[in-house]
Amino acid sequence: MSSARPGPPPPLAEPGLVLRLYVAGRLPCSVEAEANLDLLCAEQDGNRPSVEIVDVLLEPEQALTDGIIVTPTLVRLAPLPVVQILGALSNRRLVRAALGLVPRTNDDAR
Repeated sequence: MSSARPGPPPPLAEPGLVLRLYVAGRLPCSVEAEANLDLLCAEQDGNRPSVEIVDVLLEPEQALTDGIIVTPTLVRLAPLPVVQILGALSNRRLVRAALGLVPRTNDDAR
């Protein structure tokens, strides 16, 4: 009877895009940032990013722990390196570039 040794574990799958958006309630900039993030995510079809929204008015400890002092702030948690983008995300071309996203439409003017 031979004891087969298990091989190395299979490599972990590369995590998809993981984003966290910090907002302050329903302030206009926060609402705009959420809408712009929704548009960017919708462009990704089957590779839709994982998005968590943190309202710093409801979860101030989370913002403090994460070092967030300005809202809205979008943080790319994965893949590394971590990237932070401040503001309403209205320049989607620049946001796409910062996040490493490929546009699905001819929306490069925005």
